[in-house]
Amino acid sequence: MDVDSILEVVGLYSRVQVHNFVIFSLSVSLGIIQLTSVAITIDQSVEHYCKPSPGFTANQTTPFVDKNGRQVPDSCHMFDVRNGSLTENITNCQNGWVYPGADHGETNVLTDLDLVCDRSILASTLMSLHFAGTLVGAYVTGQAADIFGRRPVAVSCLALTSIIGAAISFTWNLELMMALRFLLGIVLPGNTIIGYNRCVEMFTPKTRLVGSMTNHYFATFGLVMVAPIAVLLPNWRHFQLAVSLGCLPLLPLHWFFSYEALRWLVQKGRLDEAEDILQKIAKSKNVKHEGRFLLHVSKDDVPLALRSPDEETPDNVSEQVNGNESAPFVSGQEGKTQNGPTTGLWREKVTSDVEDKGGKRTVLEKPDRRYNILDLFKTRALIKHTTIVYYMWFSVCIMYFGLLVYATSLTGNKYLNFFLLALVEAPVYCHDYFVVRRFGRRRPIAFFFLASAVLCILIGFLPEKTADGTDLTVLIVVVAMIGKFYVNAAYELTMLVGAEVFPTVLRNVGQGSAVTVGRVGSIVAPFIIYLKDVASFLPMTMFASLSLVACLSVLLLPETTNRPLPETYEDGSKLTGSTKGSL
Repeated sequence: MDVDSILEVVGLYSRVQVHNFVIFSLSVSLGIIQLTSVAITIDQSVEHYCKPSPGFTANQTTPFVDKNGRQVPDSCHMFDVRNGSLTENITNCQNGWVYPGADHGETNVLTDLDLVCDRSILASTLMSLHFAGTLVGAYVTGQAADIFGRRPVAVSCLALTSIIGAAISFTWNLELMMALRFLLGIVLPGNTIIGYNRCVEMFTPKTRLVGSMTNHYFATFGLVMVAPIAVLLPNWRHFQLAVSLGCLPLLPLHWFFSYEALRWLVQKGRLDEAEDILQKIAKSKNVKHEGRFLLHVSKDDVPLALRSPDEETPDNVSEQVNGNESAPFVSGQEGKTQNGPTTGLWREKVTSDVEDKGGKRTVLEKPDRRYNILDLFKTRALIKHTTIVYYMWFSVCIMYFGLLVYATSLTGNKYLNFFLLALVEAPVYCHDYFVVRRFGRRRPIAFFFLASAVLCILIGFLPEKTADGTDLTVLIVVVAMIGKFYVNAAYELTMLVGAEVFPTVLRNVGQGSAVTVGRVGSIVAPFIIYLKDVASFLPMTMFASLSLVACLSVLLLPETTNRPLPETYEDGSKLTGSTKGSL
């Protein structure tokens, strides 16, 4: 009996299972807070000006410069003072900087370490190192979870998140902070990606979409909570310490109330442990079952008994053994795609033997054919599909993380702006579900990229005030919210399309490497935002250009709605044309 069939018998919503789902979903929420809060704690739009020389005021020493047709105080230069007299010569800040927000207790990394003016590039570097850590961590934690299990890796990463995050709040050295930010980025996927996969694998194919969407709402909850916590704790060190120590109460809950993934236990041959968990679930639901759920594993049963989440989530999609066809789970059909690391190799076919030692059942796998990333570039169709999916991931990740960072630079209250741009994610998941059922894949995602491009242009060129003095703050924020909605919608469908165009034997490698390219985009995003100091419209113009090219590129992909997923390498190479219809 396979795991899905067992779950059909034992049920899905017992007290034990709900506790487990909530615990891992809260890990996702806490990880998202740490991942995205850098937009506020490393806020590059912090107000500052040169500290005046002794005996002078800021009004006397601060020159004015033209910015978008308005005269504003120069943040990085001052009038030089020689022999106690003010001159007309302009020089760099000689006495440090003044941060008006600090008078109200508001601080961030830039104000503490003076990462402004000619040092502002270091703020972008610090943020990029944070995202670079997640790129490495996606691979490291994914491999560790496959080897040691989901639960121990998730618990370890949660503990390390608390320790490293707390250490950051006490750090005053830039180099040490860079190292700690990178390390924090490495462990965060252990909360987010593993937490997501652990929740999704609890469900059967028919109910997996419900589990995926519910978990996504926990992620959105974490994102939405960043701004309110920052308002309550305007000192970034207090904020960082609070969200880091907030992980600690979840550790004992993990220890006492969560359990290891059933599919992973079965895959590793630890059937007695899996049986104990199933019996515990059955007992909590008063389900009566004669004998054991996992009775035995014979050679003929191997393909079913070894069915694991790795074959059903694009985070580590794998094949069934003995040449059986896999059944990956895809958003809009039976579930939700998820990004994850790639192992670099894929076994197309596995022959299996069962070895019985001391009453323990062990499955021996012998790979026959291996695929790697180079196989994505050996046929014309796969080259085209791979290149387009890579570009889609790169573009959508730059825009997604770029808009989150840019939220604090928008006119108006930066906390409210961040909150609204986070809140707009909530309806995206239901929206995408119904859209793909009605219109397929290509047309919606092309429209989402096009809408994102148009709205980014509007954000970049809308003035804060019109010539007659009309304040456009509300309009700019509303446009930004709509833009964030479409970027997020494109993000969700990019995950789906990426999983559907790669054949099963290359889906893990293709989707994993595409996500890696996307993470490179998130690393680049802070540097694009940095260009606002050159011209305020540059970041949004670049985002719009990337999105427009992505819109046109999507039209070159085949429509995958109502088409069977490509299984073999030959299937992937022949996937062309389009099929109209809805799910």
